[in-house]
Amino acid sequence: MEDWYDARNGTPQMEGGDETHHGSLSQAPLAEGVDRYDFMDDGATPRPDKGGIRDDVNDKPGRSKAPAVLIVVDKGHGIVDAFWFYFYSFNLGNKVLNIRFGNHVGDWEHSLVRFHNGTPKAIYFSEHSFGEAFSYDAVEKMGKRPVIYSASGTHAMYATPGTHAYILPWGLLHDRTDRGPLWDPARNYHGYTYDHNNDVLRASTVNPQSPTAWFYFAGHWGDKFYPLGDRRQYRFVGQYHYVNGPYGPRFKELGRDKICGGATTDPCVIKNWIGGGVRSKRWVDVGEGEELRDEDIEKVLERNGATPL
Repeated sequence: MEDWYDARNGTPQMEGGDETHHGSLSQAPLAEGVDRYDFMDDGATPRPDKGGIRDDVNDKPGRSKAPAVLIVVDKGHGIVDAFWFYFYSFNLGNKVLNIRFGNHVGDWEHSLVRFHNGTPKAIYFSEHSFGEAFSYDAVEKMGKRPVIYSASGTHAMYATPGTHAYILPWGLLHDRTDRGPLWDPARNYHGYTYDHNNDVLRASTVNPQSPTAWFYFAGHWGDKFYPLGDRRQYRFVGQYHYVNGPYGPRFKELGRDKICGGATTDPCVIKNWIGGGVRSKRWVDVGEGEELRDEDIEKVLERNGATPL
């Protein structure tokens, strides 16, 4: 059994699981709606990488011209969640039997550090429509800050470099991570605080002029799912070559009680080790990809008097 910190009361709760241990966590990670859509791209093809990530001013590695987003959420009872969001212009899906599926324009990924009474306790890595939680002692660090590996193409976030199987057996479908260019989001970001009870986002005093209107966009940040009649689209074992773009940070369970998110009854295991022997992660619904459950979408829309389609 292990301890995990539930935002409902701020005290450790007991949770069973295959990997059971408890630890604390560091300050900040490093890392590489409705039926509406934005950022249309008829070609829907990724652009090649022009090089590493460097600071043009002082030529130090790690700074990206594209800012990350930090959203700090006070849950009460001493619990504070620090969400780091990373936006990528294109998600290049993986291949199965040399057939690629899961492409989409626009890609939001996130990591989450949970603090209890000012002390970091756990970190969550988003991976497609699921994720993993770890303790501070389990993950690689640079100084006191944990290192996150962003997968090639899909940008799913992992604790280690290497191959990471998911959904299909025998490793047929997998992400790859390596020690590529460093992206330090703390060197260029927009910081915010978020009142999850009243759905209010406020710019941080660190950057009081940061815009907030983008946060309330209730559509997909990318192209709409292409129909099978489109020459660019095809289907393979229930999966599609092109899928919907993702919803933005507002739809990522910012008010979650458990660091893992999901239903209250869902297990939340905080691992104290990384390495091999982990079972392939599986999506709840085949082909859902970046989509949310209907109840999650309705929860956000109904709060503002909107009717979900």
